[in-house]
Amino acid sequence: MKTLNFFDVNCRCGLPFNGGPGAASATMLIRDMDYYGVDRALVRDINIAKGALNSNAEVARFISAPEATGRLYGVWCLLPEQCDEIPEPDAFFAAMKDAGIVALTLSPFEHKYIPNRLTIGRLMAAAAARRIPVLLDAFAGKFQELYDFAAEFPDNRLIYIERWGKWGIDRYIRPLLEHYSNFYFDLTGYWVPEGVRDLAERYGAERLLFGSGYPFYNQGSPMLMLKHAGLDDRSLRLIAGGNFQRLLDEVQL
Repeated sequence: MKTLNFFDVNCRCGLPFNGGPGAASATMLIRDMDYYGVDRALVRDINIAKGALNSNAEVARFISAPEATGRLYGVWCLLPEQCDEIPEPDAFFAAMKDAGIVALTLSPFEHKYIPNRLTIGRLMAAAAARRIPVLLDAFAGKFQELYDFAAEFPDNRLIYIERWGKWGIDRYIRPLLEHYSNFYFDLTGYWVPEGVRDLAERYGAERLLFGSGYPFYNQGSPMLMLKHAGLDDRSLRLIAGGNFQRLLDEVQL
């Protein structure tokens, strides 16, 4: 009998424009999810660096497939407000609702802007009021910028998602978990012996989320790690999918 419901918060859709693994359709992604036993996934475009507007359109198209209903949820990318590339907040979030989009992300270094209150302040404030999660995968190795961003937007629900290796990033991440109650950590690539259990005991299992890094990593590896992390059943259920389901239930679009 299935005891854990997995909600993968770190999934990408589409095929890389320069070649590599990916899912060309919702059918392909769901096939892989079914193989590993992943129930639902939060997806953003694999080619987000090519442009936010193109990426947003691709995500909306990808999750519009009938088979995606109830399984795939979309992420849209923010842009600065000053260049009139995206509409004002009310219209932008209405379009999100119509397209089945439930979370946001940003790629400021690829899209050439400084991520702060001057550039995206109104949109971030509107997202905070609507309790919309904001995925942060743009700060790889730029931890001062990540700290500045978290300090500037403490009311936003921030989910740090990156693909890390065996050395871990605890000295960078733990201060954020300690000081910002709206900061969440995705476990993608977090291969630290006993680390997951220690994070859960120190900061609460409610702050940790299951993610795979698909298609760069397969979804089975983090599932295995989580199941053998030495956590109690309640913590396992929360991290596997309960925490993001709670965040999803609280989104107001």
